[in-house]
Amino acid sequence: MHSTSSQQLNRQPDVMLQGRFAPGEQRRYRHVPFTVPPGVRQLHLAYEYTERIGSDPLLFGGNTLDLGLFDERGTAAGSPGFRGWSGSNKSALTIDEAWATPPYQPGLPGAGVWHVLLGPYKIGPRGLDYTVNVWFNPGLPREERVYVRSGQPVRPAMPPAAEPGWLRGDLHSHTLYSDGDSWPVESLHAAAEAGLDFLGITDHNSVNAHRAPDAAPTSPGWPLLIPGVEVTTYGGHWNVWGADRWFDFRDPEPAKVEAAMRDAVAAGGLVSVNHPRPFGPPWEYPDVRGHHAIEVWNGPWEALNSVALAYWERRLRAGERLLALGGSDTHRLREQDPRALFHPQMGQPTTWVRTNGARTVDAVLDAIRAGDCFLSASPAGPQLYLARTSAGVRVRAVCAMGAALLLITANGCRQAAPCAGDDQEWHFSAARQDGYIRAQLLDAYGRMLALTNPIWL
Repeated sequence: MHSTSSQQLNRQPDVMLQGRFAPGEQRRYRHVPFTVPPGVRQLHLAYEYTERIGSDPLLFGGNTLDLGLFDERGTAAGSPGFRGWSGSNKSALTIDEAWATPPYQPGLPGAGVWHVLLGPYKIGPRGLDYTVNVWFNPGLPREERVYVRSGQPVRPAMPPAAEPGWLRGDLHSHTLYSDGDSWPVESLHAAAEAGLDFLGITDHNSVNAHRAPDAAPTSPGWPLLIPGVEVTTYGGHWNVWGADRWFDFRDPEPAKVEAAMRDAVAAGGLVSVNHPRPFGPPWEYPDVRGHHAIEVWNGPWEALNSVALAYWERRLRAGERLLALGGSDTHRLREQDPRALFHPQMGQPTTWVRTNGARTVDAVLDAIRAGDCFLSASPAGPQLYLARTSAGVRVRAVCAMGAALLLITANGCRQAAPCAGDDQEWHFSAARQDGYIRAQLLDAYGRMLALTNPIWL
């Protein structure tokens, strides 16, 4: 895909918007209006600002300005006028009646008052000065799509599910419809070649990846696409699966975040807090409720996921029946960021769900809601099954030789046992005072290999 710079347009912009954010105004969105006249079939927008730095939370001292766009249909929460949000990932975009720069929605630009959405994520000590330029009918050609992965994916040999009716997948990934580097069909291709049965595409504040014409191949061998969106606020991120619309991310106040979550649940979505750990970015809403799950395992386990696990455990012990989920948070399939300490890989971790053979979005999400899911380090396992029995619980670990099994209750670790074989089963008694029981597998260095959701007693 190529992009067009303002220098290629060969004329002055039709609209120039200029303004300033002073120190202390960070993390508060501003809607800047401009008028689109009748007869516009294509709109191009470019913005620039002073002392620009990246969005990495470890960078400071300069400015990071996020960008979004609303058309003449309005800026209200859930409005169809929301054309898209690209954060600080893009400096220019085009909206044509037939195509648009991802993640923005194509469609004839309607006449009326539009709004540029500007979000100063970071403001340096000298403030942030910005300029937004808009061109009407610049006549730009359709942006090209370049595919690195194509053709029918080749699935690897993978240990089968040891118990019937289980599927494996990755719930958290990104494409070029936010800050990923690949098209949706390429992400699905990579998921198939990782051995996954389903893939959640959860672009930041965008559901447009699911509407792409090549987003959901139907031929055999391709994973099921689980539609999702990562609602990206300035106090933390949360995922919604199963709802095909955007949810408000603009107001960072806890009450507004909780209201947006409840809106997502009412729309039929499955809602999870994402990566509540340092540099996740962290979750800054400890009192917000209304979600179903917590992402306790995001990317490589060593990336401070133990903090997220402890957060989930504290809430379980308080009696909150929250699910544990995981996802790779894969952004890069073409090349890795050389500055990154950890490199997420598709399917690491893997979420296993029991759908009893059904391969539909509803079946996957219903199984998760019921707690019929566990997490493993990769699509190859280990597999860890926890089931209720008349006397307590049954635990089965597959492909886990040499690991340590821990049985955990609301009162702490109740029992530990070595995995002496590749397919081992235990039976444990359970009492009401345990509150709940869950299981996890650790390697010899204490790294997580697999964990289950709890059975409540």
